[in-house]
Amino acid sequence: MRAVAKSTPAFGIGLIDVDPPTPEPDEVLIRVEAAGICGSDVHIYEWTPGYDFLIPHMPVVLGHEFSGEIVEVGRGLAGPFRPGDRVTSETGRVCRRCLYCKRGQAILCPRRTGYGRLGLERRGAMAAYVAVPEECLHRVPDGVSPEEAAMTEPAAVALGAVELADLAPGEPVVILGPGPIGLLVLAMCRAVGAGPIVVVGQEADARRLATARRMGAAEALGGDWDAVTRRVSALTDGLGAAVVFEASGSPAAAAAGLTLLRKGGEMVLVGIYPEPVQVDATREVVRQMKSIRGSYGGSSLDFDRVLTLVAAKRVDLAPLISEILPLTEAARGFELLRRKEAFKVLLRPES
Repeated sequence: MRAVAKSTPAFGIGLIDVDPPTPEPDEVLIRVEAAGICGSDVHIYEWTPGYDFLIPHMPVVLGHEFSGEIVEVGRGLAGPFRPGDRVTSETGRVCRRCLYCKRGQAILCPRRTGYGRLGLERRGAMAAYVAVPEECLHRVPDGVSPEEAAMTEPAAVALGAVELADLAPGEPVVILGPGPIGLLVLAMCRAVGAGPIVVVGQEADARRLATARRMGAAEALGGDWDAVTRRVSALTDGLGAAVVFEASGSPAAAAAGLTLLRKGGEMVLVGIYPEPVQVDATREVVRQMKSIRGSYGGSSLDFDRVLTLVAAKRVDLAPLISEILPLTEAARGFELLRRKEAFKVLLRPES
């Protein structure tokens, strides 16, 4: 079968021919119906520093956002999943016994990378078939399309960030960065009743900001930070936002975002930052009793919650799907994302 792979430690990706995987006794084989290109996949495509750990696994088939149909179960399985079931999957198994797993923070499990994460240490889903551990599976409800289901993982990341915040219905929120994760955070904030919600981008983000407005943002602002500050102040009676979600990955935005918070407010960092964030901790954090929290990934329960919200039409993921391309046009999809000409690009493998 054809697969999208990273084969060399340099810019780019390519199509390679590989045999379909054979599931281990505790795994299932899934026919992939849709696979999303994640921001981290784009970093791998660009060969951003920090991905050298992939070199021993090359060529590695990319892709950890996907949905599909089970076609085979491992011979050791007698669980609830059967051929024909529609599923999506977490990115990899965890030990379920360490401190972090017991606390519901399995994304921090120290054995996770050793077990192998999809599209990183083990073969991913940008191919016609992928094998995954049964324990990672989540059943796709009726009424949820393969394309929507393929976005469960990034939506779970956004939901995890919203759950981490001390956010009550009716409280004002600012989201910095109108990329896919920022817009998914917007969708999840609306689902829990937060508002008004202000989404902030740059002048080049006009299309993304327009989508934020269509998805229910009270304001979608770009370019002029003074105007952003004035508008947030006006919407909050001069107090500032209860929560600021930083999803752009800009160190400058993370530092500036603290000034949009009310006293005692909370900033949740969801972005991945290329360099340290410089914060005036005494003035902006200590003396105003603000807090900063990091959010990384979503829990297993978040996957189920996302699917339930989508099935109930409480969250609409369709506005974020920009392109659905055949696997053979994967490079074009990566370039669209790299140039910020698309939100979410999905690949449809050939069976």
